[in-house]
Amino acid sequence: MYAVIKTGGKQYKVAAGEKLKVEQIPADIGAEITIDQVLAVGAGDQLSVGTPLVAGATVSATVLSQGRHDKIRIFKMRRRKHYRKQQGHRQNYTELFISGITSANGSVTAEVPAIASPAQDDLEKIEGIGPKIAQLLRRDGITSFAQLASTPVAHLQKVLKAGGSRFVQHDPTTWPEQAALAAAGDWEALDRLTGELAGGRRK
Repeated sequence: MYAVIKTGGKQYKVAAGEKLKVEQIPADIGAEITIDQVLAVGAGDQLSVGTPLVAGATVSATVLSQGRHDKIRIFKMRRRKHYRKQQGHRQNYTELFISGITSANGSVTAEVPAIASPAQDDLEKIEGIGPKIAQLLRRDGITSFAQLASTPVAHLQKVLKAGGSRFVQHDPTTWPEQAALAAAGDWEALDRLTGELAGGRRK
């Protein structure tokens, strides 16, 4: 059994157990959501097509991550006009795990146990990271101390730059070092290190 759903202005064909990326949905990682905009559901002779929606049909999903696609670069120029313009865009997405499909008559497909979503840590415990920067990191898929510890500083700088000019002034040089201590649970060493920092920078 499969279903055709509509979300974010786009249509997707899904089946239980699949993962897919859709336009951003405002939901926390690990949250269970229900999509009721089902255009078709079933299989073979049992396929039900809505007009436009199939009444009573729903699709259950688990939010796995929130992130941003690779940057699309747009370059415009006009010959002999001294006109050049370059733009970049990164579209936000939500990754879903399809855990079950409910048909129009209320029957439910064999539901697939939701896979464990990545553990989320409080990234604001890192000196130099506030709520806004933590949100930028989560959008980039960095949700745990272990992930932050293994992220190159150059990539963190790109994340800050993509967030806007207000974030460029922040220095992420010590963030992986702090995150490694937090991931290991060595809070005393982390406290000593943060005592040597000011806004995430070494004094």
